[in-house]
Amino acid sequence: MYKAIAALVLSMSFPVFAETAISHVVVNQRWPWSEKVDVDFILSGEANDVDVTATWDAHPAPYRLDTLFSVAPGQHRLTWDPASSPFAGQTLTGFTVSVANAAASAHNYIVVDLVNGGYEFMAEPPDGGWTAEHKSSKMVFRRIPAGTYTLGEPMETFSHLQHYNPESVTTVNCNRRTVTFTSDFYVGIFKYTEAQHACLSTGTAGTGYTPQTLSYNVLRGEKSAESGDWPTTGYKVAAESVVAKLRAKAGAGLVVDLCEEEQWEVAARANTATFWPTGGTTDEELSTISNHVNAIVAWYGSTGSTTQSAVGTKADNGWGLYDVVGLAGEWTLDTAKNTGINTFPDFGLPDVATDPVGISGGTWRIIKSANGNGSRTALYDLLPCRRQMASPDSASYSTRFCIHIKPLGSLAFEGL
Repeated sequence: MYKAIAALVLSMSFPVFAETAISHVVVNQRWPWSEKVDVDFILSGEANDVDVTATWDAHPAPYRLDTLFSVAPGQHRLTWDPASSPFAGQTLTGFTVSVANAAASAHNYIVVDLVNGGYEFMAEPPDGGWTAEHKSSKMVFRRIPAGTYTLGEPMETFSHLQHYNPESVTTVNCNRRTVTFTSDFYVGIFKYTEAQHACLSTGTAGTGYTPQTLSYNVLRGEKSAESGDWPTTGYKVAAESVVAKLRAKAGAGLVVDLCEEEQWEVAARANTATFWPTGGTTDEELSTISNHVNAIVAWYGSTGSTTQSAVGTKADNGWGLYDVVGLAGEWTLDTAKNTGINTFPDFGLPDVATDPVGISGGTWRIIKSANGNGSRTALYDLLPCRRQMASPDSASYSTRFCIHIKPLGSLAFEGL
């Protein structure tokens, strides 16, 4: 039985933005039937993020109870469970709650501390850019806005490329489609590195900044009653999986997992209409890219014109993500059914979809394979829509992680 929280004291932080305000904040502990704390408030004005923090006698520094993302105007409730926090069993005397709103731009980046745990928000990259620690002892995620996006490739792309039969390619691999995400989400700016993997495994960051290759089963756990199976059982993972360890470090209700395939491609394209993340839609522009492909693509391993296997050595895309083309292919959450014909999975999604989660029942997983492996890759092989499938026990691919958020933050995931 957990100790009761002492009397709750309330404080409110009002924003500097006149168009948005927090009011009618009420804090109640569910006692004696539960120790959960309900924080009710009203947001007026425009949709904003809302930070809820608390202090108490033994913890005078503000502790983040949660951040609610993209909160719409109206009345809302955050429920905090001390039993699920590092302070389970403690008597929290002098408990004070503060509720404040923040523009989404103040939360453009989430930086997770892989050593000490916890996370911080950043509006912009640090002066001088991201450093080695952001590829080793920390992990950086970029906020991707909700909205409607066009994915895949138009027929004109393959006419320009002149490498493959356009009809067969668009049918099996790069079909044009429209997806809508009703919630923002965050995607890692770098592929998962060897240094970060060492940090999660041993507590000490490594120095290798090449992508860590490992199996889907190691990332999330083999399909079982414990680990579940996306999308049927949602974000459930095995206790000793990489994702579980990363969630434990992130804390505070952040649901970290692999990207869904459609999330990955939305983030990779950075809201551009061109088939190449950095531009290029005409034959003339494509010729320029062909002649300078090494200025865009980091090659992985010992092949390619120039070997540069570390993450972040090339220009980022319009949303600050690196190596969305080049280096190792990346696991996604989505499942695929192995037809036994080839490694190119059929799309199981409609041409127009809202918050898609892929198909159920597949035994293989989708790889976003716009990589720089093998012999010097044709430009087609570097398209953001490039996809393959692999057995979940294959250890040939890396990944970049995603923070899945809903309009009321962790409330949407209560019971995970």
